[in-house]
Amino acid sequence: MRNLTPLPPEVDPRGFLVADAYAAGVPRWRLQTKGLLTPSRGLRVAEANERDLELLGRLHTTVTPRCAVSHVTAALLWSIPLPIYLEEEGRGGLIHVTRRQEIGRVKRRGVIGHRAPLLARDVRVLNGVQLTSPEWTWVDLARHMGRSSLVAAGDSLLARKNPLSSIEALQEVVDRRPKVKGIRMAREILPLLRSGVDSPQESRLRLKIVDAGLPEPAVTQPILDDHGRYVSTPDLQYKEYKIAMEYEGDHHRSDPVQWGRDIERDDRLRAMGWIVLKFSEVQMKAGWANAERKVRDALTSRGWRGPSS
Repeated sequence: MRNLTPLPPEVDPRGFLVADAYAAGVPRWRLQTKGLLTPSRGLRVAEANERDLELLGRLHTTVTPRCAVSHVTAALLWSIPLPIYLEEEGRGGLIHVTRRQEIGRVKRRGVIGHRAPLLARDVRVLNGVQLTSPEWTWVDLARHMGRSSLVAAGDSLLARKNPLSSIEALQEVVDRRPKVKGIRMAREILPLLRSGVDSPQESRLRLKIVDAGLPEPAVTQPILDDHGRYVSTPDLQYKEYKIAMEYEGDHHRSDPVQWGRDIERDDRLRAMGWIVLKFSEVQMKAGWANAERKVRDALTSRGWRGPSS
């Protein structure tokens, strides 16, 4: 049995193009050794990296000219939150790749090919991978996602820290793709998106509140005390009624330091006359009726009388 010859330094051992390996002097037999897989013609990846979406995306967009990783695969690489079924499909399935409409679909093993009228601004490079832009990717997702999931995905592009897009950029792509499947859903959802949201669950909580016929709460607005000192930035709030709402994920409960900070923050708000309402995954699902009543009761206690008849 031959000794396993190390790959030359210019060939990435995680994955590479066969043509690049030959150009670097790698013999044919070395490309057929155990531990190297062939996800598609002209490509090799190490067995340990066969599900590395970033690596596979980089290889596929290198071996095939004028294309971009798209759809669910692009969403995962942009870290756009997806419902579980789509995330599992994207991580365990094929790579979605889009080419310009006049060129034709990519046809190779391991790829789902698409055609679309991509412009130069619709393609970005992230960690060496050519991806459809966040705006284009969001519109592609519209046909595959429900209303609350698409709101959460759109809000994530407008996040408080390091936003990937803007309402104006999303609107421009929606307007430019009038016939794509899912465009009606994208148009319906676009006015519901808000900037500054920190998590998908906050988006879903806001949407549930609005769908219940309650006033729309403001998103992540800072609260100051009477001396102008910063106190808190609740996930959602009714400033007029002094009601703050927080979605508590698992990290709030499992991190003792964070838990302690949350308690101190809520105590300061209550001392200033604020009502603080807490929500978790339980309230978002089976317990939503009680959660809705909690918000409604808090509003009523502060003088809200509902929409006028």
